[in-house]
Amino acid sequence: MRMKLNRKCPVCRAHLDFVEKKDGVYVLCRRCHTSVYMPAEAAAEYADDFPTMIELMTIELADMAKRRIKKRGIR
Repeated sequence: MRMKLNRKCPVCRAHLDFVEKKDGVYVLCRRCHTSVYMPAEAAAEYADDFPTMIELMTIELADMAKRRIKKRGIR
C-alpha cells in the first residue's frame, strides 16, 4: 500500500509518501531519496494511533535530513 501524506520533506519540500510492505512501513521522499523505516512489529503497536506513528516517523526523517544537511553543508 502506498499513500501520499499531507506532510512535506524538510529538505526539498516535496510531499512525503507512506509505504507499507511485508517487512515494515516506510515514510519516504521520492525526490531526495530519503526514507525512514519502522519494522512491522513496532508499527503494529501503533495500529490504533496511526497519526502518532506518522508524526514520529516524520520527526525522525527531519532529524536525519538535518544531519545530512549539516554533514554536506548544503545550506
